[in-house]
Amino acid sequence: MKHIRSRTASGVAAAALLGAAALLSACGGGSTTDAPVIVPPVVVPPITAVPDSAGLSVSSLIAFLLSLGTGDETSEPLTISSTFSAATDDTAEPTPL
Repeated sequence: MKHIRSRTASGVAAAALLGAAALLSACGGGSTTDAPVIVPPVVVPPITAVPDSAGLSVSSLIAFLLSLGTGDETSEPLTISSTFSAATDDTAEPTPL
């Protein structure tokens, strides 16, 4: 009789294991009712002045000028602070804009 009891216990344990696996796999989700997260757009303030960092080197000044774009015909002219000093390089080749 001892042999039959262990076989029954094994069957019950196997059935419990399969039942637990079936219950856990049924909880896959996908039935959420949460509203979608709306991310507000990033508002970049308009550039109103030439930054002092644009005068650190010739390449930084050219990079700043190229970042301005050419399609804006409605904004105000940029202001230049009295301490702004553009870097010069007499040995570099001209950079095409």
